Amino acid sequence: MIHLSKEELTETLFVIASIVARCENAQTKFREGTSQHTLLKNRIRALYLSKELVEAELLRMGERLSTVGCEETGKCKALDNCEILGEGSLMEELKSAVPPIVSIISKCEKAQSKYEKGTAQFRRYEKIILAMKVSKTLLKDRLEN
Repeated sequence: MIHLSKEELTETLFVIASIVARCENAQTKFREGTSQHTLLKNRIRALYLSKELVEAELLRMGERLSTVGCEETGKCKALDNCEILGEGSLMEELKSAVPPIVSIISKCEKAQSKYEKGTAQFRRYEKIILAMKVSKTLLKDRLEN
């Protein structure tokens, strides 16, 4: 099980939301059916699932994400009954979410290696890498349970 503070999880949530927005923006630039469009579609789906896992973890810690409670939104149950995922089983969705997250980590580590430690670019990638590692851990924890 992962042991992070509310602040770390909140930062992870912020980073994931930022990546989702950039991926959704980039996806509009590619025709449906192209490999780039499909790659982004899979990434976005994995990121949304990761976001839900982080939100669920924050809710377990007693963190209210908005003025609407967990019971009112159904977020507490969303990952257990696949409401958020649509069709298919939860385990299949979780398994299919791991490779895109691992890919993001790999690409960011490679890009980060081109910059000196302490630069703005290095720190930017560091935040993304940390958020994706948290996501990967939450996904794997959920798969094991």
